[in-house]
Amino acid sequence: MDLSTFWNILSDITVDSIHQTKHFRERTRSRFGDEFTKEVYNFIFDHTPVAIVQQDEQKFKVLYSYSNDYDLTVVFGIKEGNPLKLSLVTCHKVESKRRLRIDE
Repeated sequence: MDLSTFWNILSDITVDSIHQTKHFRERTRSRFGDEFTKEVYNFIFDHTPVAIVQQDEQKFKVLYSYSNDYDLTVVFGIKEGNPLKLSLVTCHKVESKRRLRIDE
């Protein structure tokens, strides 16, 4: 799948088309607590990504501006089928200066 196709899918995503992997659930809980998954969904549905990186044919890293200092990175995997599903692989926060290339 190419980046353009992924963007179109991400733009029309619904809650029913998202699958949480075990890795995503465990890592999100250990990094941020049980309630953070709701915040991830909020970013997916209510915020525009600031960057999308294709990691391989079926995996995309999506960055959302989280705060002045951090971006929220969400990694999606594509699960082919009818209907197509997006798997939440993992998420974490990264310093936004990495994306913005701000020198200290």
